[in-house]
Amino acid sequence: MTNITVYGGVDHIGGNKILLEDRDTRIFLDFGEQFNFKNDFFADWLKPRESRTGLRDYFHFDLMPKIPGLYGKRWLAHTDLKYEKPAFDAMFISHMHFDHAMHLKFVDDDVPVYLGAAADAIRKSWETTGGTSVSFGEHDFRTFRTGSKVKIGSIEVEPIHVDHSVPGAYGFLVHTSGGCVAYTGDLRLHGPRSDMTEEFVKRAAAENPIALICEGTRVSPSDPREDLSEKEVGVRARELVTSHKNKLAIVSFYPKDVDRMRTFRDVAKATGRKFVVSAKIAHLLESLKGDTRISVPDPMTDPNMLIYVRQGMPRPFPHEKHYIEMCGSNDHVVNSEDVAKRQSQLIFHNDFTQLTELIDILPSPGSLFIRSKSEPFEEDDVQDEVLKNWISYFKLDFHQAHASGHANMEEVFQMVRDIRPKVVIPVHTEHADLFGKCGRAVERPVARKTISLH
Repeated sequence: MTNITVYGGVDHIGGNKILLEDRDTRIFLDFGEQFNFKNDFFADWLKPRESRTGLRDYFHFDLMPKIPGLYGKRWLAHTDLKYEKPAFDAMFISHMHFDHAMHLKFVDDDVPVYLGAAADAIRKSWETTGGTSVSFGEHDFRTFRTGSKVKIGSIEVEPIHVDHSVPGAYGFLVHTSGGCVAYTGDLRLHGPRSDMTEEFVKRAAAENPIALICEGTRVSPSDPREDLSEKEVGVRARELVTSHKNKLAIVSFYPKDVDRMRTFRDVAKATGRKFVVSAKIAHLLESLKGDTRISVPDPMTDPNMLIYVRQGMPRPFPHEKHYIEMCGSNDHVVNSEDVAKRQSQLIFHNDFTQLTELIDILPSPGSLFIRSKSEPFEEDDVQDEVLKNWISYFKLDFHQAHASGHANMEEVFQMVRDIRPKVVIPVHTEHADLFGKCGRAVERPVARKTISLH
């Protein structure tokens, strides 16, 4: 008998933690952090006391499940859950977004972690550029690609690439003693590599799966997201930049979205500008450059790109120091003074955490601000209110141009129909009830309750 227990990703988006058990084999599919994970009890400087008490605060508020034989000894030292040797065989990570991987650090380091080769490069760059605040643990990280097959006990995991808003994203075909269980991870059908998602769907359908664990981010009665392709994002952005020809163009998007980086590099080329990225992005692109299966721009050699370094950093990160030392002697490295003088010649990437750079750049009133990572202010949270204030203060002209990393509702339902699983298990969605419209039997998961597949 094959059992599935969903510990995270039930009735909310993100935070996937899916345990699959087959005979004596136990693996997790993803181990991420839910969006707004701590917001009911923690905010701003009120944070869990991880460095002092490990998982104690999380357990107290039932934010993390108490699972024997899962967590590392240091994380349990000040809790009422006794440490036990690992009772799990492996973690399989579909892609390197925090809502699928961030809680790996809590897992016992003796549990191996399997992930795509590009995802592992992103992990290493993320830990390097994030300083002490980012860690995924000291696991044995083992990489795979499409075509790999990982045999563990009674199961065999077959990763199949999918298109998402980060490189190295995979779905999984888990071959168990009772049949195949397919897991989508996060995917889309409107991205530049929709062929990869189509291949996953085709391969999954060929296995006649006994279950499909399916993401449903955009399964909703009302979806505010436009169905723009990456190409259409480029067209809209090019029109906006062209219409602001005497102004700085500022763009904000997730700094690991390589597709979006290529898009705005191409927009810069088409409009006679240069695309300016942070040292953190430059480090990521450098880390991915050796992967011949991924086309990444190189800001140190690309004639349409520049690297931005922050000034006045008393203790810059090592990756920043490398570029800071080149500022003034290398034409591809610029600072706030350079950007301020050349506003009409540049497209400047600026994510939320570096909005303060605008104080030094002083964009002229009417400068363009393109938000390209989610719908404008769709969640009435603190960050969106703060961003509104910055846009208003600097009198920026706000616009939206975004291609979602997730398939829309009808695409998800068509994918389910094409795969034809015996049962579909919705995760990563706030509207699992709507999966009843997909034409297949639905097993709606209950958090921490086991589903037995026959």
